[in-house]
Amino acid sequence: MVLVSKKILIAVPVIIAVVAVAGIFVWRFMESSFAEVENAIKSFVSALNNYDADACWDLMSPSLRSFYGTKEDFNSSILDGLRQSSWHAELVGISSKSIETKSGRTTAKFIVSLEISESSFDQYTDTYTFDLVKIEDKWLIENWRVGVWD
Repeated sequence: MVLVSKKILIAVPVIIAVVAVAGIFVWRFMESSFAEVENAIKSFVSALNNYDADACWDLMSPSLRSFYGTKEDFNSSILDGLRQSSWHAELVGISSKSIETKSGRTTAKFIVSLEISESSFDQYTDTYTFDLVKIEDKWLIENWRVGVWD
C-alpha cells in the first residue's frame, strides 16, 4: 500500500488552481490583444474606405510609411486607385490570428476576409494578410497583402 502524505494531497489542488488561474489570465490577455489588433485593422480599412490619407498614414508603421515614400505618394498610388473604382470593404471574418514577442518586438499576423465592392465589379470576398507591430502601446499596420502569406 502506498501512502500519500497530507502535504502532497494539499499541494496538488493548489498547483492545479494556480495553473488554472494563470491560464485564464493569459487567455484574457490574449483576447484583449486580439481585440486591439482587430480594431487597428478595422480602423485602417475604414480609413481606406474614406480615402483618408492622414488616417491611413497614422495607422502605418514607420517601415510601411518608408515603403510608400510619402503620404502624398501613398495617396496617389493607392488611395486614388481605390477612389476611382469606388472601392469599399468590410471585414467579414478572421481565419487566423497570432501575436508573438521576440527580442522585445511584438508583432501580429491576421488573415482576414474582406467583402469588397467596386463600381465595375460584383461584390466579392478577398483574403488579406495583415502584419502589425506594436509600437509604444499602439498596433500599427506593417504590411497588408492580398492572399495568405507566412
